[in-house]
Amino acid sequence: MPQPLGSSSPTISVVVRTLGSARLGDALESLAVQTRQDFEVVVVDMSNGHIEVLLDRFGSRLPSVQRIKPAGRRTRPAALNAGVRAARAPLLAVLDDDNLYDPGHLETLVGGLEASGADYVYTGVRHATYEPSGRLIENRDVSLPWSFERMILGNFVYATGSAYRRSLWEAVSGYDERFEVFEDWDFIIRASQRGRIEHLNVVSGESRKFTGLPTVSHFDREIGAARRCLAGVYWTHRHLYRGRLRDELKAASAEHCRRRFRARTGLLAKTVGGFRLELGLDLAGWWTVNAAGHSRAAA
Repeated sequence: MPQPLGSSSPTISVVVRTLGSARLGDALESLAVQTRQDFEVVVVDMSNGHIEVLLDRFGSRLPSVQRIKPAGRRTRPAALNAGVRAARAPLLAVLDDDNLYDPGHLETLVGGLEASGADYVYTGVRHATYEPSGRLIENRDVSLPWSFERMILGNFVYATGSAYRRSLWEAVSGYDERFEVFEDWDFIIRASQRGRIEHLNVVSGESRKFTGLPTVSHFDREIGAARRCLAGVYWTHRHLYRGRLRDELKAASAEHCRRRFRARTGLLAKTVGGFRLELGLDLAGWWTVNAAGHSRAAA
């Protein structure tokens, strides 16, 4: 079994959400070889017991492990919030179960927070596409300096490259559980209005997708949720889109629609009216899904 927590408090907690992915062992291996060892791993286990043997194997190789098993399968933001609530450290990081940290990653993140005094720091990452078999077909570095105006048009900060202070999570009331996807994007938009964000100009993690198609992400396989939540982000933060940014939002959204899998075509893709109609329909879908979720929770 994983190690019980020791008496000393960790400097940083790494939250790992998992449904039992076959890639989880790679993620845990990347944590086991970190150059900085004053961390804990908080595993939010929604695998129905499928990771017992794996956690036993890594229990002696990781400094400290907490395993929490929420009742039922949680959404991405709900699982993150559960992990953060259980975490003991004042600093937090997120490693999804199909991604990797380089050996010096936690040292870079903790050092960046300490040196800058920022509330949130992020590194660049390798954005890697693999075939389902595991063969690498594309690999490129993504490392962009911080820009709030760029951020509200589209997320370029990867959770794999990020760490932040628990006080920031508390200040913005955690991850918004209305967002099935893009919860990290919404979180960063809100966090940037309550704290300071700094870019660390180094690439030290890997964000992996196993779609076999360089231009297709896992979100593109969840097109309904992605469309609803994209509209939800725009609506939730609509007060930020003024003047020139409103025009840039239209262009960014149109580009997103053209590039998604499968791309939007026809009249809706070519007219401002089509853009507004589709966005309105997607927003209605976002409201409907969340209203249904609140009704179930209340019952």
